[in-house]
Amino acid sequence: MNIIANEIGSEETLLFLTVGDEKGAGLFLLAGPPASVETLGPRVAEVLEGKGAGKKGRFQGKATKMSRRMEAQALLQDYISTQSAKE
Repeated sequence: MNIIANEIGSEETLLFLTVGDEKGAGLFLLAGPPASVETLGPRVAEVLEGKGAGKKGRFQGKATKMSRRMEAQALLQDYISTQSAKE
């Protein structure tokens, strides 16, 4: 996942990447602007019922409920919409 994030390479773009079985556990990576990642990383981990850590604009972790990925995606979309409205 880090290789994909490095290839895209923009700190201005918020990336949410996951791997794993939809009905089981998996891994996730949230990358992008450090302030956004710092705010959203722990919340994404909570939604996915997982844990993780981050630094320098990257938050990666293990998730036990990949079936909740769409909820995490909705959280990210709401955040982006809110940030866009503020600008």
